[in-house]
Amino acid sequence: MSKSGFPGIDGFLGTRAPLILDVLCLAMLAVVIVLAWSVYQVKVRRRFSLHKWTQITLAVILLTTVILFEIDIRLHGWEDRAAGQIGGHAPAAAVKALYVHLIFAVTTVILWPTTIILALRNFPNPPVPGPHSRIHVPLARTAAIDMVLTAITGWIFYYIAFVK
Repeated sequence: MSKSGFPGIDGFLGTRAPLILDVLCLAMLAVVIVLAWSVYQVKVRRRFSLHKWTQITLAVILLTTVILFEIDIRLHGWEDRAAGQIGGHAPAAAVKALYVHLIFAVTTVILWPTTIILALRNFPNPPVPGPHSRIHVPLARTAAIDMVLTAITGWIFYYIAFVK
């Protein structure tokens, strides 16, 4: 039990959110920034190896964070904190925001690893543009947009559930 009386460890952003959600919100900010930087590196600077390793590193860090998040949510839930009281029900708007967020989160979990795995299998080492680029570029663009929408909808859920 935390100082607030809610299950789990209190976050550090001054909201009702648990620690892992504060970490995940900031991690998603970092992911979006590093993702944009990585796309710039490959598209403008043509640093293909740097892009490759940045994407792999981002994927590992985000996967680890999401696994820790899922464990925490399974152990401690989130609805009491969103309701602001033990045994409370999360606001309907928070539940709706969560469902919208999950649409993007689930598709990102499919698209991003698929993009990375196909790239690892189909680009030479070190990576350079080739026949797989015709598939990789639109798939990667879709995955990146999906990741950004996952972050935005996650932040909206966070605000509605734990700040408002």
